[in-house]
Amino acid sequence: MRFKFITFMSLIILCFQTNVYGQDGADIMIMVLPDDSDDISLAAGSAVSKAISTKIKEQFHRYNYYVIPMEQLAADSDLGFNFSKRMSTSTLLSLANTAKLSGKPEFDMRAVVIYKVYPQVKELDYAKLLTIEISGEVHDVDAKRYLGDFGPIIKKFPVPGDCDSKACISGATRKKAGDIAAMVADEARKKLALLTKSDDVNSTNTGLTNTFAIRLENFSLRQALKVKGIMETEFPNFVRAGKLQGSEPIINFGYISKAPQGKILEWLFIVMDDMELSKVTKISADQNNFIVQKFGSDIKKKEVESNDKFN
Repeated sequence: MRFKFITFMSLIILCFQTNVYGQDGADIMIMVLPDDSDDISLAAGSAVSKAISTKIKEQFHRYNYYVIPMEQLAADSDLGFNFSKRMSTSTLLSLANTAKLSGKPEFDMRAVVIYKVYPQVKELDYAKLLTIEISGEVHDVDAKRYLGDFGPIIKKFPVPGDCDSKACISGATRKKAGDIAAMVADEARKKLALLTKSDDVNSTNTGLTNTFAIRLENFSLRQALKVKGIMETEFPNFVRAGKLQGSEPIINFGYISKAPQGKILEWLFIVMDDMELSKVTKISADQNNFIVQKFGSDIKKKEVESNDKFN
């Protein structure tokens, strides 16, 4: 009942909030990285690319996303990333996952946006046009899921008739850095909405199915069944759960929900309170893996009580 009450109170609070989805980022931490693996794409280390990157961060900040600067990764001596070479999407994803697995809170990103920019000058019979092609994709780092792609979006701008050099193309592209950034941010936000918006007004619903691994240590089978039963019947946004695996004192099961990781963790603490186990348990979380450890086991004690009962 406590979980139903919490959900009910959340609905009441949301009813009195204005522009619920106006702040759609909800301070989610993301990384935005340029794929420059193609020789004709805009190099990540160029002044133009850096200008676009700055504008993209500004765009995301307007909608309450926190963007981890790529420079922060490069400056971290423990990670030792080298951005001097061109990188593909797969390399950038590996880089992002490595940064997240470092355990440093400043790199605990929820998602990665990877984009490509192809600027070219095309000569027509009557003029020259700067053609900018933009495309990209978005990945959920926590759930290791591909959220979708966008583009190619093609925009054309007039340039001087003698604009043939790389310097001229770069200069013309830099003038459009704000436009490029707005297009990348707007398209990426449509995919990121899966992480921040629900399909109803319940704020505990991410709209995205998440898979969690639950490990109970030093719990009796009866206690494990009770924990699993509460999670299935009282936790909001439950989808399904797997069978109990293992035996006393270590029991595991899978749990699938549309609730975010933080809510599952919060509710597990409530379960321990309700079962009067909060003083003898420790809950730890590693991404979508939860370990609920009970100090000592009462399995032996229960067996003694059971034997005494029938003497």
